[in-house]
Amino acid sequence: MSVNEFIRNFQLELENPDTPIGLETEYNKESYWDSLTAMAVNVMIEDNYGLDIDPEQITSFKNINELYSFIIENKK
Repeated sequence: MSVNEFIRNFQLELENPDTPIGLETEYNKESYWDSLTAMAVNVMIEDNYGLDIDPEQITSFKNINELYSFIIENKK
């Protein structure tokens, strides 16, 4: 899956899927980010990449690029 596909899948987990997101978006500092969104993103990552990341760990990444890079490096 390309980074653009990942970004789109990430957006689809948000309350407003038209929220602008890019590689440098610090999603965990945005008003839309909460524990339920972290869980939804976790499920998306499990479904698309076969990787189970703790929602707290998802929140710990600086931006979309760091999260995506971690997933690509660790996917099954």
